[in-house]
Amino acid sequence: MSTNIIETKLINNNIFFIIPSWGNLLGYPTLGNYAHHNVSKISHDVIIFLGGTECAISTDKGTLYYLFGLGYYYLKFELQSGRYITDNRQLTGLILSDFVYDHLATSKNITLENEKDVIVSENLFKLPIDLSHKTESKKTFIKGTLMRNLFIPYKDVFLEFMEAIKKPQSFLIERNKHMLLSTHWDFYNQILISKEKELKTNYLQATAGLDNITTGVNILLNQHFNSSQLQEINNTIKHFKEVFSSIEYDPIYLFSIIENGAKFLRGGTPIPSLEKEISKRMPKESILISAESAMESFREWPDIFRRQSKEQLEKSFIPDETVKYQPKEPIGLQKPVLGEFKKRDEDFELRTVKRPFVGFKPVPTIPIDNLLDILATLRKVVEEDFDIKSIGKTFEIARDNIKREVLHANFLWDMSKYSNVYQRVEPNIGLGFNEKEDLLREIDYWIKISQKHYDKF
Repeated sequence: MSTNIIETKLINNNIFFIIPSWGNLLGYPTLGNYAHHNVSKISHDVIIFLGGTECAISTDKGTLYYLFGLGYYYLKFELQSGRYITDNRQLTGLILSDFVYDHLATSKNITLENEKDVIVSENLFKLPIDLSHKTESKKTFIKGTLMRNLFIPYKDVFLEFMEAIKKPQSFLIERNKHMLLSTHWDFYNQILISKEKELKTNYLQATAGLDNITTGVNILLNQHFNSSQLQEINNTIKHFKEVFSSIEYDPIYLFSIIENGAKFLRGGTPIPSLEKEISKRMPKESILISAESAMESFREWPDIFRRQSKEQLEKSFIPDETVKYQPKEPIGLQKPVLGEFKKRDEDFELRTVKRPFVGFKPVPTIPIDNLLDILATLRKVVEEDFDIKSIGKTFEIARDNIKREVLHANFLWDMSKYSNVYQRVEPNIGLGFNEKEDLLREIDYWIKISQKHYDKF
């Protein structure tokens, strides 16, 4: 495949780019497999991407559109045993072939048809990270639309993504190299990584919705970019890692991720003509600046990549009765695997039926000045059969008290999640036996890692 590196033009375009279902975009090519077991059902397969640098590459087969930045492929799926699994893969880029891009660009709009640089459609949510050029009324409408259609439904995924960015070992481009989710004709529905990649080997393990995770990204990038361009791309990723690992945001108002990130990312390439009146209806939405020259052309979906519905794909699943997925028990200080309650939101009502009726009783006072005492009291409330609403309120108070003592704790987000979920439960309902045991193991883990912190001093 021939390309002309000299003509490659990198464009700074800081955008928030969300594909709500990777499988729906590609026409559900596969259910995939996990831990040598076939996947039987995919519930979530969302792509969250903070894009900073883009370009279009002309090849013999067509045009490839690259978007580089920080990304997250989040999955929730079911194995034939009926057990739900959540998994994820970090990303530093997307490769969209022209037929996939055109399918995105012609996806049916849900709303905001008049905002040319903001897209809310069946297959894509996209907006510039910097909205300073918008009027206050437009910004208010965009925020409300994104909160309703994106940030609230996918709240847990966004929080998990932001926690991943904060981890010191994540998105280290110089060490871990690139991780590109690709629809390149030769690497369709695959993640390409470097053979020099130093991330844990489990990144290479198969997961739901993908045909493969394989090495070879360096060869492809060296075909399409020269060394100075690759360094510019890497600098974008490092800058995004620095910005989004340090910004503050409100977990209740997740649009604050965009607002606070914009303060450090202004100054990108102006988007041509997007805010001007367009005399005729364009056949495609404007997603990437590098695709503006192809606004009036359209590439058909190739027959070789046959599309089907999710229903068709899941009906084609043939269970293997000789195997059952049995996860390994956690050991040492490894974070314990939580039970069904944490991993199956749609099973919430079923678990509620299994919960016992309990009477109300006042919870003990939560300490305010000692992390271990706070966690010990929280554990006591969970262990002694208080009602779930009271437990949820205790999680909230404990979290707030911990924040006063320490600037950061890895489990604060988990505490917020339990607080939010438990306080929505009806009064006088207690935790089920398995649910309580899972939660106690989780709190014990928090106590152990907190004790290790205290032992250093």
